[in-house]
Amino acid sequence: MKPHVVCHTLTSIDGRIKQTIWGLSDHHKYFEEPASQIKADAWLVGRVTMQEFSSKKKHKFRSVSGKDLRKDFVALQTSNTYAVVIDPSGKCEWDGNMVSTEHVIEVLTEKVSNGYLDHLRANNVSYIFGGKKDLDLALVLEKLNKLFRINTVRIDGGGHVNGAFLKAGLIDEISLVLAPLADGTINSLVAFEAEEGYGKRKATRLKLKSVKKIFDDYLWIRYDVVKEEPQVKAVPGAGKTKKKK
Repeated sequence: MKPHVVCHTLTSIDGRIKQTIWGLSDHHKYFEEPASQIKADAWLVGRVTMQEFSSKKKHKFRSVSGKDLRKDFVALQTSNTYAVVIDPSGKCEWDGNMVSTEHVIEVLTEKVSNGYLDHLRANNVSYIFGGKKDLDLALVLEKLNKLFRINTVRIDGGGHVNGAFLKAGLIDEISLVLAPLADGTINSLVAFEAEEGYGKRKATRLKLKSVKKIFDDYLWIRYDVVKEEPQVKAVPGAGKTKKKK
């Protein structure tokens, strides 16, 4: 079963993600205070964001042979809430298995080394595999639900993580904090970076759920994602009634 997925983001009115030119003295509160009001079992970010919370020192990985480490690993844990990191190549390093009060779950591909997996196990960090070389995000969500009983995930990612889940059609709700700012920077990251060009992908339709004014001039807007109804192919002759003789 797939968890309910809420994508939470803070942007300028032109969709840009926070930059230093915004001049915010306490930018964390504008994102984190609304986020804390969203009931979720886990928050999920990309590798770049999570490296702010992981170990700042470089670890040496042992050469490990003869061990079957390439199975999903559910570590012993003291928390029932989780910090999930999309880290396909295994670049985040750890001194423990917690970020604040949340247990860490690494989402990996099978191209990571046994030495890195041994490092995670040594620090009691849980990990799951989402594919051989590329991540299947639908599979990742199913595993988070099945192995950790995660029913609601809040994505706190940047444009690329948000865009990947959007493109895969896996977002159920969008929580947008709209800052009273016009950024105007060309080619800067926006809230959803799905792909270049238009291709065959359609824009994701939303239904307004709520709007709330916060922090004087900020707006907290919540949308439900409108799911496309599966098309049912008509069966020839179905629905027709036979003429009575």
